[in-house]
Amino acid sequence: MSEFRYCKLNREWTLFAPERLKRPKDLDNKREKYLGEIIHEKCPFDMGKEEFTPNEITRVSQDGKWKCRVVPNLYNALSVDVPSVSNKDSYFEKHSGFGAHEVVIETPNHDKQIWEYDYNDLINYFTILQERAINLKKDDRLEYLSIFKNQGEAAGASMSHSHSQIMALPFLPKKISDEIEYKKSYFEKHQRALLDDLVYEEINHEKNIIAQNSEFVLYCPYASQFAFEAKIVSKKRLSSLIEFNKSDLSALCDITKEYFSKFYTTLGEVSFNMIINNAPYKEYNYKTRDYYRFNIEIKPRIFKQAGFEQGSNMNINVILPETATKIYKEDR
Repeated sequence: MSEFRYCKLNREWTLFAPERLKRPKDLDNKREKYLGEIIHEKCPFDMGKEEFTPNEITRVSQDGKWKCRVVPNLYNALSVDVPSVSNKDSYFEKHSGFGAHEVVIETPNHDKQIWEYDYNDLINYFTILQERAINLKKDDRLEYLSIFKNQGEAAGASMSHSHSQIMALPFLPKKISDEIEYKKSYFEKHQRALLDDLVYEEINHEKNIIAQNSEFVLYCPYASQFAFEAKIVSKKRLSSLIEFNKSDLSALCDITKEYFSKFYTTLGEVSFNMIINNAPYKEYNYKTRDYYRFNIEIKPRIFKQAGFEQGSNMNINVILPETATKIYKEDR
């Protein structure tokens, strides 16, 4: 059984999940050649292999076939079936591994990657994420929603079939709690959302803007931590996918499609982490839109982090954002 353990020195929780060691892994040897054909190893995310995944939570279908589906993570780090309890023994504190851990199987096509998605693929993807965000919020024991995509082995993925993960926790991680307090205090002082001001500055700076539409802006942040890091931010007062209407989802799909087309043209099949940031469930209400903006971070994993980064919690980036922006925007 998984569990959270609290470190009083760092004031942070660590999630211990031994079951994750049993995950299948096909990225080291995902293909073998036989008689001139490429044959994939059996993948539980492929169309027709549905019996190899846990019972489906939800799906998006078309013409009687699924296009995107969500299942519980078979090698889950968290479970909604365990009680949410804390224990303390002298100096040590732990919490049961209560929470949600789900897999979003983004496409039935084993070889199709996000840079090849068309508009409908992305609509299916963001619609099902929105549905899960809404439904998980109904459990008032959950305080934090994490939606992320690990693409490629260097980004922590173990399966080559395109997928994302959803995790919901019974408390806010320290990093998120500190971020929320900072954004609240910034709004109280300036009566503006912090990310609104940063976007305004980036738009006026111009050098780091890759693209924008009526509802979103795509740019390489001025103080990017990773080479070719990019960020998509809502221009509207939207704090979560929960609040999106059809027009918002459509505009998000458009700019996401534009970015990943540029990503693949520029970088090829580089590993990356994509984090879809929504306002936490904790204390979520109509005032959340004052200080929090929905955003997506894409962090390519081109260069490895080493001792300095781990020891100082400070990244070294060898590509200036204005250089990355120019390369993203080049015609090829």
